[in-house]
Amino acid sequence: MPNLQNEWNKLLRKKSSIVLFCLSALFPLLVGPAIQMMQNKFGFTAFDGESFPLVILSLAVSFYLPLLLALCVSDMFAGEQEQKTLSFLLVRPLSRFKLFTSKIVCTGIYLLTLLMLVCLSSLITGAIWLENFTFSGLLISLSAFLLSWFPLMAIGILLVFLALWFGSSSKALTFSILLYLVMVVLTYLFPGIAQWLPAYDNDWYQRWINSGFTMVTMGRTIYLVSFSALFFTVGYYKFSRKEF
Repeated sequence: MPNLQNEWNKLLRKKSSIVLFCLSALFPLLVGPAIQMMQNKFGFTAFDGESFPLVILSLAVSFYLPLLLALCVSDMFAGEQEQKTLSFLLVRPLSRFKLFTSKIVCTGIYLLTLLMLVCLSSLITGAIWLENFTFSGLLISLSAFLLSWFPLMAIGILLVFLALWFGSSSKALTFSILLYLVMVVLTYLFPGIAQWLPAYDNDWYQRWINSGFTMVTMGRTIYLVSFSALFFTVGYYKFSRKEF
């Protein structure tokens, strides 16, 4: 895809991206030994090798990854507008649709990379430090991390649409974080309303693991696809009409 390599290279050249990749890999490696020491000290087992990656995933999809996603999106759209670099890209023989799509795809690859780093790190930690690490647990954990990409990407596409309304990356990031916190609060206080928001599906992987393919999981899948398509469309419309 035209410009995809360029977008990915720009992302990797940023020191913040490398730091966040390293932190994503280090976090489970540091938490695992600490949990094992506490379990040995108090004589109980709260987490084992099978459950540890899912616990880390639950924390990541609820707080850590949405924050990094908001940071990436605000920098890739509002940040580049603020730095006047998007206007140079539009001079190239590249349509706005291809430019917009390449940025969305790059965001998806970035999110998948973060998920895989956390996944591999948590699996290695569970295998080394914690008991009851099994092959079936490995497959379940890997599937859970891959499934989590889908609802997180829906949130990312929503954040892209919102970032296009700001000319400053800091303002876009602040608004995105506040909006996500509101969605999380609504999930707990008003579940009926929260079902219309992608943050409601942060535990989407648990529904697949516990229930498999059912009418409920199929319905939420269709909803997430529709939600992503809607905000991709209105996001592109805003991007195509925006002056840089």
